[in-house]
Amino acid sequence: MLRSTIMAHMDEALNESKYRFKQLQEIDDEVKWDELVEIVEPHYLASSIGRNLISTESMLRIYFLQRRYEMSASKVEEALFQIDVLRQFAKIKLESGVIPHNSCIDSFEALIKENQLENLVEMAFEFEPFIENLETN
Repeated sequence: MLRSTIMAHMDEALNESKYRFKQLQEIDDEVKWDELVEIVEPHYLASSIGRNLISTESMLRIYFLQRRYEMSASKVEEALFQIDVLRQFAKIKLESGVIPHNSCIDSFEALIKENQLENLVEMAFEFEPFIENLETN
């Protein structure tokens, strides 16, 4: 009985992980990351956020995850440690030991707002009909 319950939970987690991977992969194809990096990178490199150990693209991807899943910086940090699919999407390797601290994630969000890049970045992430379509399938 216990074994079947555990197996059911593992199956459920695996199916959720596969769905999330497919969803993020399709979103990844829609966002023009190179263009966003080109716009945000000069501001990011001029800052001292986390000594810039995390690439601009990874920080943008983390910002996307935070906005998409409505998570606080600490929740995103925790999720990056726990969920491989999110790390893959953010292009972060756990083995490297470089997962941004929640203060770095908060600082990056503040940098986006301070430099009035929020609307521009949000527009790049703007594909709600696409996301809604994914959620109904």
